[in-house]
Amino acid sequence: MEVILKQDVPGLGKKGDKVSVKDGYARNYLFPRNLATPVTKGALKEYETLQAAKRDKEERLLAEAQENARLIEGKTLVFTAKAGQGRIFGSVTPQEIAAKIQKSYKVQVDKRKVLLDENLKELGTHRVEIQLHPKVRAAVNVEIRAEESR
Repeated sequence: MEVILKQDVPGLGKKGDKVSVKDGYARNYLFPRNLATPVTKGALKEYETLQAAKRDKEERLLAEAQENARLIEGKTLVFTAKAGQGRIFGSVTPQEIAAKIQKSYKVQVDKRKVLLDENLKELGTHRVEIQLHPKVRAAVNVEIRAEESR
């Protein structure tokens, strides 16, 4: 029996997927728990509409991520910090990098998408990868300078 899932079902599929299951499983488990609906002309039309909307949204998000990557690719972010012997006191975190990108280039970046193994603690220039979309990455240079003493 062909059904369209209304919710994610572990081991079967995600919401909106069209799957084939045994009649008893659909009748006794999926339908009573409102996890799926049988494939009918109306349900199939709704399924196709949802799939088209999903594709359009994914394409739009990919295009937006590519445009944002073009805006920030290769740019240099400058941070100043108190330093001694080539190391800074404290560190530059992914949250600070994301905030600086937002402020400087008006590109929204989630701090979890700033790909750093550990916080930056050395003076100099560091190359940092930013994951803007599962298919799109951009690299920025983070320059850390010592604060001028007065």
